[in-house]
Amino acid sequence: MKIALLFILYYNIMNLNPFTYKSLEILKEQFDELNLDIPVSQELGVLQKNIITQNFTIPNRLSIQPMEGFDSHEDGSPGELTLRRYKRYADGGAGLIWVEATSIAENCRSNPHQLMLTEQNLEKFRDFVSIIRARSNQTLKSLGFEDKCVLIIQLNHSGRYSKLGLEKFPIRAYHNANLDSAIMVSEKDGKVISDHELKELEDLWVEKAILAKKAGFDGVDIKACHGYLISELLSARNRKNSIYGGSSLKNRTRFFLNIIKKLNLKVSANNDFIITCRLGIYNGIPYPNGFGVKEAENQAFPAETDIKEPIQLIEQLHKLRIRLINISAGNPHYTPHLTRPYDTPLKGAQLPEEHPLYSVNRIIKLTSLIKSQIPENMIIIGSGYSYLRQFAGYIAAGLVQNKMVDICGFGRMAIANPNFPRQLFQNGIIDKNKVCITCSQCSGFMRQGKNTGCAIRDPQYKK
Repeated sequence: MKIALLFILYYNIMNLNPFTYKSLEILKEQFDELNLDIPVSQELGVLQKNIITQNFTIPNRLSIQPMEGFDSHEDGSPGELTLRRYKRYADGGAGLIWVEATSIAENCRSNPHQLMLTEQNLEKFRDFVSIIRARSNQTLKSLGFEDKCVLIIQLNHSGRYSKLGLEKFPIRAYHNANLDSAIMVSEKDGKVISDHELKELEDLWVEKAILAKKAGFDGVDIKACHGYLISELLSARNRKNSIYGGSSLKNRTRFFLNIIKKLNLKVSANNDFIITCRLGIYNGIPYPNGFGVKEAENQAFPAETDIKEPIQLIEQLHKLRIRLINISAGNPHYTPHLTRPYDTPLKGAQLPEEHPLYSVNRIIKLTSLIKSQIPENMIIIGSGYSYLRQFAGYIAAGLVQNKMVDICGFGRMAIANPNFPRQLFQNGIIDKNKVCITCSQCSGFMRQGKNTGCAIRDPQYKK
């Protein structure tokens, strides 16, 4: 109680407000007061419309975002809690389930219980996909949807946030003292990955993507966000004498695009497998170590946005036949509020000096700007809505209705309340007693290397 009162006092001093909006009208008044042009619509039918990408029809406009649970078996296959979480997502009725970051190798896991796909556990992943697909399709049918669910798996190299067992072993694209300090490692810990190692990883990533197809997934996400390896390479201006770094955007995107090119040659000829990515378009880190930021020295933090390079990258992805992109921002280890605005920070951390609704507005506007500047047949998934709690569905409907985004993805909300899509479709509102309250406890579990879930809403994690 004392901690809660202290945060309320801090908000008042900083002229910020925690989420205390009792009605949609009061929330809209706050938008107006803060001069935020965030669309709101109570015409929720727009969220129930399907959308086609390649040969796949996504039944509705809601997606489960990839949020790690760190509950795999030691071999990397889905554990009991993994299966429990995804069954709950399947029962909720989202048309797209985006399976969490799955490591491409043992030495690039961020947790010894992070999912990892291998030849040895392929059958276990097949069983997992089969169970989730059948359960999700049954739910969708019961809700009146004719199309079947789409399942995508995110493949990742944890890069700077890698561990060997329980020990931190950062595998960096380049040195950055501030990022090291945030996770309490020194320059001597871990290593900077070599060009030779990166070239080998291109082929390994492709191998694991092919395994994902064999496991039964409809598509694969080559993860390029949140400060992990590919994301860090996108901002690797300080990576010297490397074909994967420097001032040239061509060099900084080479690794990422090479994976896509090689994978295209292997699996996309029949258009029966989705190649996609969750792309971090803005990390807030000042130039030269930022991506999606203005090229100016000595900027305030977070840095001013400039999405010229992200748009150039998306145009390249479009040329490579990518037709679905999941947009994100920030770095959960360094700038988490940029995509996960919150009322309560992690223990020992401070609240950002911007109102959480400014953070929500930023990612909404950047996503909309990208949507307006890329080819129309590129489907865009947006992020950052969970902070809006029970009113999130109305903002999602407003955004889709105004063609500012195609699909709205929810991460923390899905962990707290996996039935949020069903509640929107059947009741017209998300249950306010089951929403994520942005308390950061799930992020705390993640930082501590524990099984991750909602400590407020889910009895499994309250203990």
